[in-house]
This record gives sequence, structure tokens and C-alpha cells, in this order.
Amino acid sequence: MTKREKIIVFLMVLSLIYGVYVFFIESPPKMGHAVTTSKLDTFNQFITNIAEMTKDGLSEIDAYIIQNISAKWTKDPLLNTRKDFDIETEKKSILSSLKTLGIAYNGFLKMGNQHLAIINGVEYETGEELEKGGFTIGKIYPNRVIIISRSGKEKISIPLEEIK
Repeated sequence: MTKREKIIVFLMVLSLIYGVYVFFIESPPKMGHAVTTSKLDTFNQFITNIAEMTKDGLSEIDAYIIQNISAKWTKDPLLNTRKDFDIETEKKSILSSLKTLGIAYNGFLKMGNQHLAIINGVEYETGEELEKGGFTIGKIYPNRVIIISRSGKEKISIPLEEIK
């Protein structure tokens, strides 16, 4: 036997000895019904504690929660909006502003890791400012380009317009 095989056999024997120790020597004896009785006692104690806490009646907050738990929300409390948002109106206003500015995404070039967007016949890289309107190129994708307003608050996605 090689030295490597001896080490593997030694580790296997140690794991068998540990397994015998864990299953037969260290494990507690099985009580059967006694374990169930102690769990039942613990559960009964829990119920008794709950009954003692609610013997004076429910607080106003608890009563309100229970009363209104099945009611539908009129407004999602986790959604923080200040105005109603109509996505179709927003799309129309963005497209009309782009047509007013005359911005059209006409082509996409990829050279290695560099992406170029052809907008109104001029090539732009990410981060460059457009000639018209004071917009900056955010991200360039093959099918669309993201343009960021001068303030940085407004992001506009312009789809690729293929020349036919």
C-alpha cells in the first residue's frame, strides 16, 4: 500500500469509529411518550400565558387590526408616490418631445468592448453629450439607447429606428 492509500484507510476507520460513537454512545435514550407529554405541557403553558395576557380584553390597536384585516387597501402603504402615473401618457409625451427635438437612434456599432450609437447620423459613446437638447448618452444597447437629461433625473429610452 502506498502512503496515500494508508492515509485514506486511516481516515475511513476514524469516521466509522466516530459514527459508532455518535449513534450508540452519545445519543440520548428514546423516551417515546414522555417526550410528547413534555411538549404537551409546554404547549399548555403557552396557551395559559396567552389567555392571561388577553383576559383584560384587546387593546384598541389590536381590535382595529382584527376589525380591518379583511378590508381592501385603497392605497398601497409601501408605494411612495406623490401623483398618479399613467404610463401611456408618459410614453406619448416622451416620444413627442423626442420628435420635437429631432432625436432619432439610427444605428448601433460594436467594436470590441466599445459600443457606439448613431443618433441623427453622428456617432456617440456612453457619457457623451448630444448636440441637441443637452442630453447625455447613458447606456447603449443594440435595440435601444438610454438618454439622460441634463439634470440627471429623467432617463429616456429611444428605440432603434431602422431605415427602410
